Amino acid sequence: MPHELRNIAVKELREIVRDPRLLIGMIIVPVLMMPLMGVGIRSAMEASQTEVSKMETGLLNQDRTVGSYGFSDLLYRLMVQNNIIIKNSTASDVNSSVSWAVQNGISTLVVLPPAFSEDIANGTTANVSVYQVLSHFGFDEMVGSQRMDSVFILFNNMVLHQMLGDNYTSTNPLQPPVPANVVPHSVVKGEIINVSPSNLVNSIFTQGLMIPIAISVVLVLAAQLAATSVAMEKEQKTLEVLLTLPIKRINILLGKLSGVISVSALATIAMLLSYGYYMSSFTVAGGTQLDLATVGLMPDMTGYALLAASIFLSIISALAIAVLLAAYTKDVRSAQSLLGILFLPIFIPAFLLMFAPVEILPGGIQAIVYAIPFSYPSIASKALYTKDYAIVTLGIVYQVIFTTIVLIIAARFFASEKIMTAKLRWGRKRKAETEME
Repeated sequence: MPHELRNIAVKELREIVRDPRLLIGMIIVPVLMMPLMGVGIRSAMEASQTEVSKMETGLLNQDRTVGSYGFSDLLYRLMVQNNIIIKNSTASDVNSSVSWAVQNGISTLVVLPPAFSEDIANGTTANVSVYQVLSHFGFDEMVGSQRMDSVFILFNNMVLHQMLGDNYTSTNPLQPPVPANVVPHSVVKGEIINVSPSNLVNSIFTQGLMIPIAISVVLVLAAQLAATSVAMEKEQKTLEVLLTLPIKRINILLGKLSGVISVSALATIAMLLSYGYYMSSFTVAGGTQLDLATVGLMPDMTGYALLAASIFLSIISALAIAVLLAAYTKDVRSAQSLLGILFLPIFIPAFLLMFAPVEILPGGIQAIVYAIPFSYPSIASKALYTKDYAIVTLGIVYQVIFTTIVLIIAARFFASEKIMTAKLRWGRKRKAETEME
């Protein structure tokens, strides 16, 4: 390496090491983010497994074949052997049984048709309806119907082996007769939807995947704009001149925030519009994704309004926090690095809530998620489909309170002389200053 190049590289490295603020965003935050995300995702998966272990499966047995209930009994035994908790429905019809399942918190309902055993004994395929109750459209809710699919695979194999044994011959060995054919249904808000729950959940996950990510990107960009604005004033020494003008310092703060808020509001509107187009792209004829409009699960204007309000309040909170962080830096580079602290509360809840709804998480993690104001846009994006607006409304109230407190702190900070002298003290510097005193 040439001598001149080595000197410049060493000089740059020393400047970075001398300012620990640069190391926070580049080293400390990434080191913390991955383990925290891992803990959060593991907790979400463990919570989902706990929910699965408590799942109950309802059974409406309409099989009235006289003198032959063998196949119904076989299916029942297989369900028990696969650790499925069975609750027998005494309702007279399917709709009543579905209502019974929803009211009793039973996630999966299996309905055996009246001629179940008779059809199988005669070599005819019996259609068995499996109803999956969906509330938050998480992957954990599909487990009930998936477990029943596994049970029916075992059931069909045992029946074929029992009835045909080694004497079975077929013109197409790859497609043997199916004794029991599972017809999946979804139950949303107590209404039966003739759509596979896996197809429905996958469609909602795919179409809603981009919202938390896009929201996080908007929050980070807005915070960077605000932090850069303050840091640039300090770096170019124009903040001192600005503070000497006959202008209330609170107006200086609000003026800086208002510019970024205007741009961020446009970014929010652009994101919602682009998301609307993104959603419409899944309804193109011939597409593989389910058209949610056909099953009444398209987001409505109330959901969009609450989502926009939640995003807007999150942006204001992020801006106020970014301004406070930037006030403790001396230049733009330090401000951008120190801003990495905000990445943790912005990105971790967004990714966590993509894997599990907040209501099934452990109590401690729930409290943390609810305490972070940047969690509520992701919660609001889920509510676009669940139509559960109560928690979103309470979240907006909390965001208003949190944002007001942060703005008051920022306003008082700007009104004091700390805006010019505030610095983060580190190790040796603090010790040296103590010795000088």
